[in-house]
Amino acid sequence: MPVSPELLKQLLRKQKDKTITDREMVLLRLYLSTPEAEEQLAGIDFSDMPDAAGQPAAPQEVRFRQILQGLPRKPVRKTTWYRLAGAAAVVLLIAGIGMLLRQGGEASSPVPMLTLQTGNGELKEVILPDSSRIFLNARSAIRYPAGFDGKTRTVQLLQGQAYFDVKKQETPFTVESREGMQTIVLGTSFTVMADSVAGHFQVAVKTGKVRVDRQQRAVATLLPGDGVFYDIAKGLARTMHADPGSIGEWTEGEVRLSGASFAEMADLMQQLYGITVTAGNAAVRHNQYNLPVKYGTDPRPLMEVICMVNGNHAEWRKDSTAVIIR
Repeated sequence: MPVSPELLKQLLRKQKDKTITDREMVLLRLYLSTPEAEEQLAGIDFSDMPDAAGQPAAPQEVRFRQILQGLPRKPVRKTTWYRLAGAAAVVLLIAGIGMLLRQGGEASSPVPMLTLQTGNGELKEVILPDSSRIFLNARSAIRYPAGFDGKTRTVQLLQGQAYFDVKKQETPFTVESREGMQTIVLGTSFTVMADSVAGHFQVAVKTGKVRVDRQQRAVATLLPGDGVFYDIAKGLARTMHADPGSIGEWTEGEVRLSGASFAEMADLMQQLYGITVTAGNAAVRHNQYNLPVKYGTDPRPLMEVICMVNGNHAEWRKDSTAVIIR
């Protein structure tokens, strides 16, 4: 998203006057390092910018570099339990720039939609313009606007699972999924799982109150600890209950299997690593599993541990995309 010369110069002036906020400073530095900023150089006059007075005339690109070098740097705190890709930083930059544009009264084009996705064993977090947070589970994808218009707060869960910690406002917050599924809240925390292949949809509530609809018709109203599993093909809903404290535990980078069935273990390996796990005999299908699974673990030694729990062994395909447990 290009920034107007006026806004760019306004931020630089605020930096010179020491009135710029920490957030504006971060956005300014991020924007000045993008290709879009370079493309704007030819059309911006920096002669009245900080430290320009009294200096000999210089090409605009040189002045731009002088200004950039004069900006103070702030340390960046790194996360420790998951990897936040560089693309996510760009996403946050675009969202923040969009907010600055709207605050300055200069936004005239539609708010762009952004997409965030994760790979095998990967977690990502995004902070929305309203300060709500989304944690995206492995092999999942969401689509959301760079800014909210004050009338609606809507994001789309394209595939997989996400945990939402929604900032309470009068404007409802809606999670849309395929096949017309909607999860509507005002301010709460909950998880949504959408499996477009199997045609399953699931919501579990940690705090607050959540309404689940399909094609504008109510499916369930959920309170803390409540959940609903919806079979889209059959149009059937099944309610569930769980300890609210256990909902969204995977956001800490670990899943604990507790009395999990073979099918549940296999689903987890598919979600985290894209590995298809099958049972080599009927006895294996009745196994139960009790162990923690950390994100980012090498799947081969992890599968060896999983097999040892019940005295089994693993037979891998050569491309490591599938394993048979016998």
